[in-house]
Amino acid sequence: MEKEKKLSKIKIAVIISVAVVFLCVAVFVLVLVLKPGFRYKVKSFFNSGKNEVALTAMSAKELDTEKVEVSEFIKWENVSFNQSMMLVNNEHTLADDYEADISEYKTTGVMMNSCMRDDYSDMSLDIIDKFDNTLYIMSSYRTAEEQEEISKEQDEESAMKAGASEHQTGLALDVYITEFAGAGFINCDVGQWVNQNSWKYGFIIRYPQFKEDITGIKFEPWHIRYVGFPHSEIIYNNSLTLEEHIAGMEIGKFYKFGKYIYTRQKGDEITVPADCKSYVVSEDNTGCFIITGKR
Repeated sequence: MEKEKKLSKIKIAVIISVAVVFLCVAVFVLVLVLKPGFRYKVKSFFNSGKNEVALTAMSAKELDTEKVEVSEFIKWENVSFNQSMMLVNNEHTLADDYEADISEYKTTGVMMNSCMRDDYSDMSLDIIDKFDNTLYIMSSYRTAEEQEEISKEQDEESAMKAGASEHQTGLALDVYITEFAGAGFINCDVGQWVNQNSWKYGFIIRYPQFKEDITGIKFEPWHIRYVGFPHSEIIYNNSLTLEEHIAGMEIGKFYKFGKYIYTRQKGDEITVPADCKSYVVSEDNTGCFIITGKR
């Protein structure tokens, strides 16, 4: 009799355990079906690292290079000087005399960094073509005074202090579509597409999920940041933050990726690859220059 009671209790425990597991699975599946944003986050977690790209690191001795003064280099006809690789955070703040290279985007009244206007336009037009929907800009360039006011109104996790905000460079945009803004942006098809494809236009999700320990900011699917090519592709496919990407560039080394070669140099005299058709030079706000050449 006792043996039968024990067996009966075991059976009941097994049935309850199976039922709990089944219920948990059912709830999880239901959440995946009803919450597209959650589904996207889960999918991104499992896909992370699958498209990782390899870089070839080289020294100056392995390349055809030349030394040149920065002041002279930026005067070359095939050299563009912009601010696309500026690292801005609580550790690397903008100088008090920093001036963003901003201009109006078309005739919208929106001010953004000049180096990204064309690429943002291409992405915006492609979204209209693919989704018959319009991508709007909620926030773009801010002055130091405007950023200071915002930081006073919000907590530190929501708004950076003046000098530590990318919005002061004009390189960052907070985007949305009708009915889907802020954290809800990831719940719509356009939001997910932007998070997966903005790198093709030179943008990155500046504060990606699972990287709060590095950026200090929670996942912001609506906050895109321009870095240009090929940096956007490397950052996206290797699941990096801008902090990690720049820290991974050893000063004086050269990195080859496809038809691009880039280097991080320090000082008034820099070493550059001599066989590129065009170059982009940007300060990185850490005391260095990042030179990106396209062969």
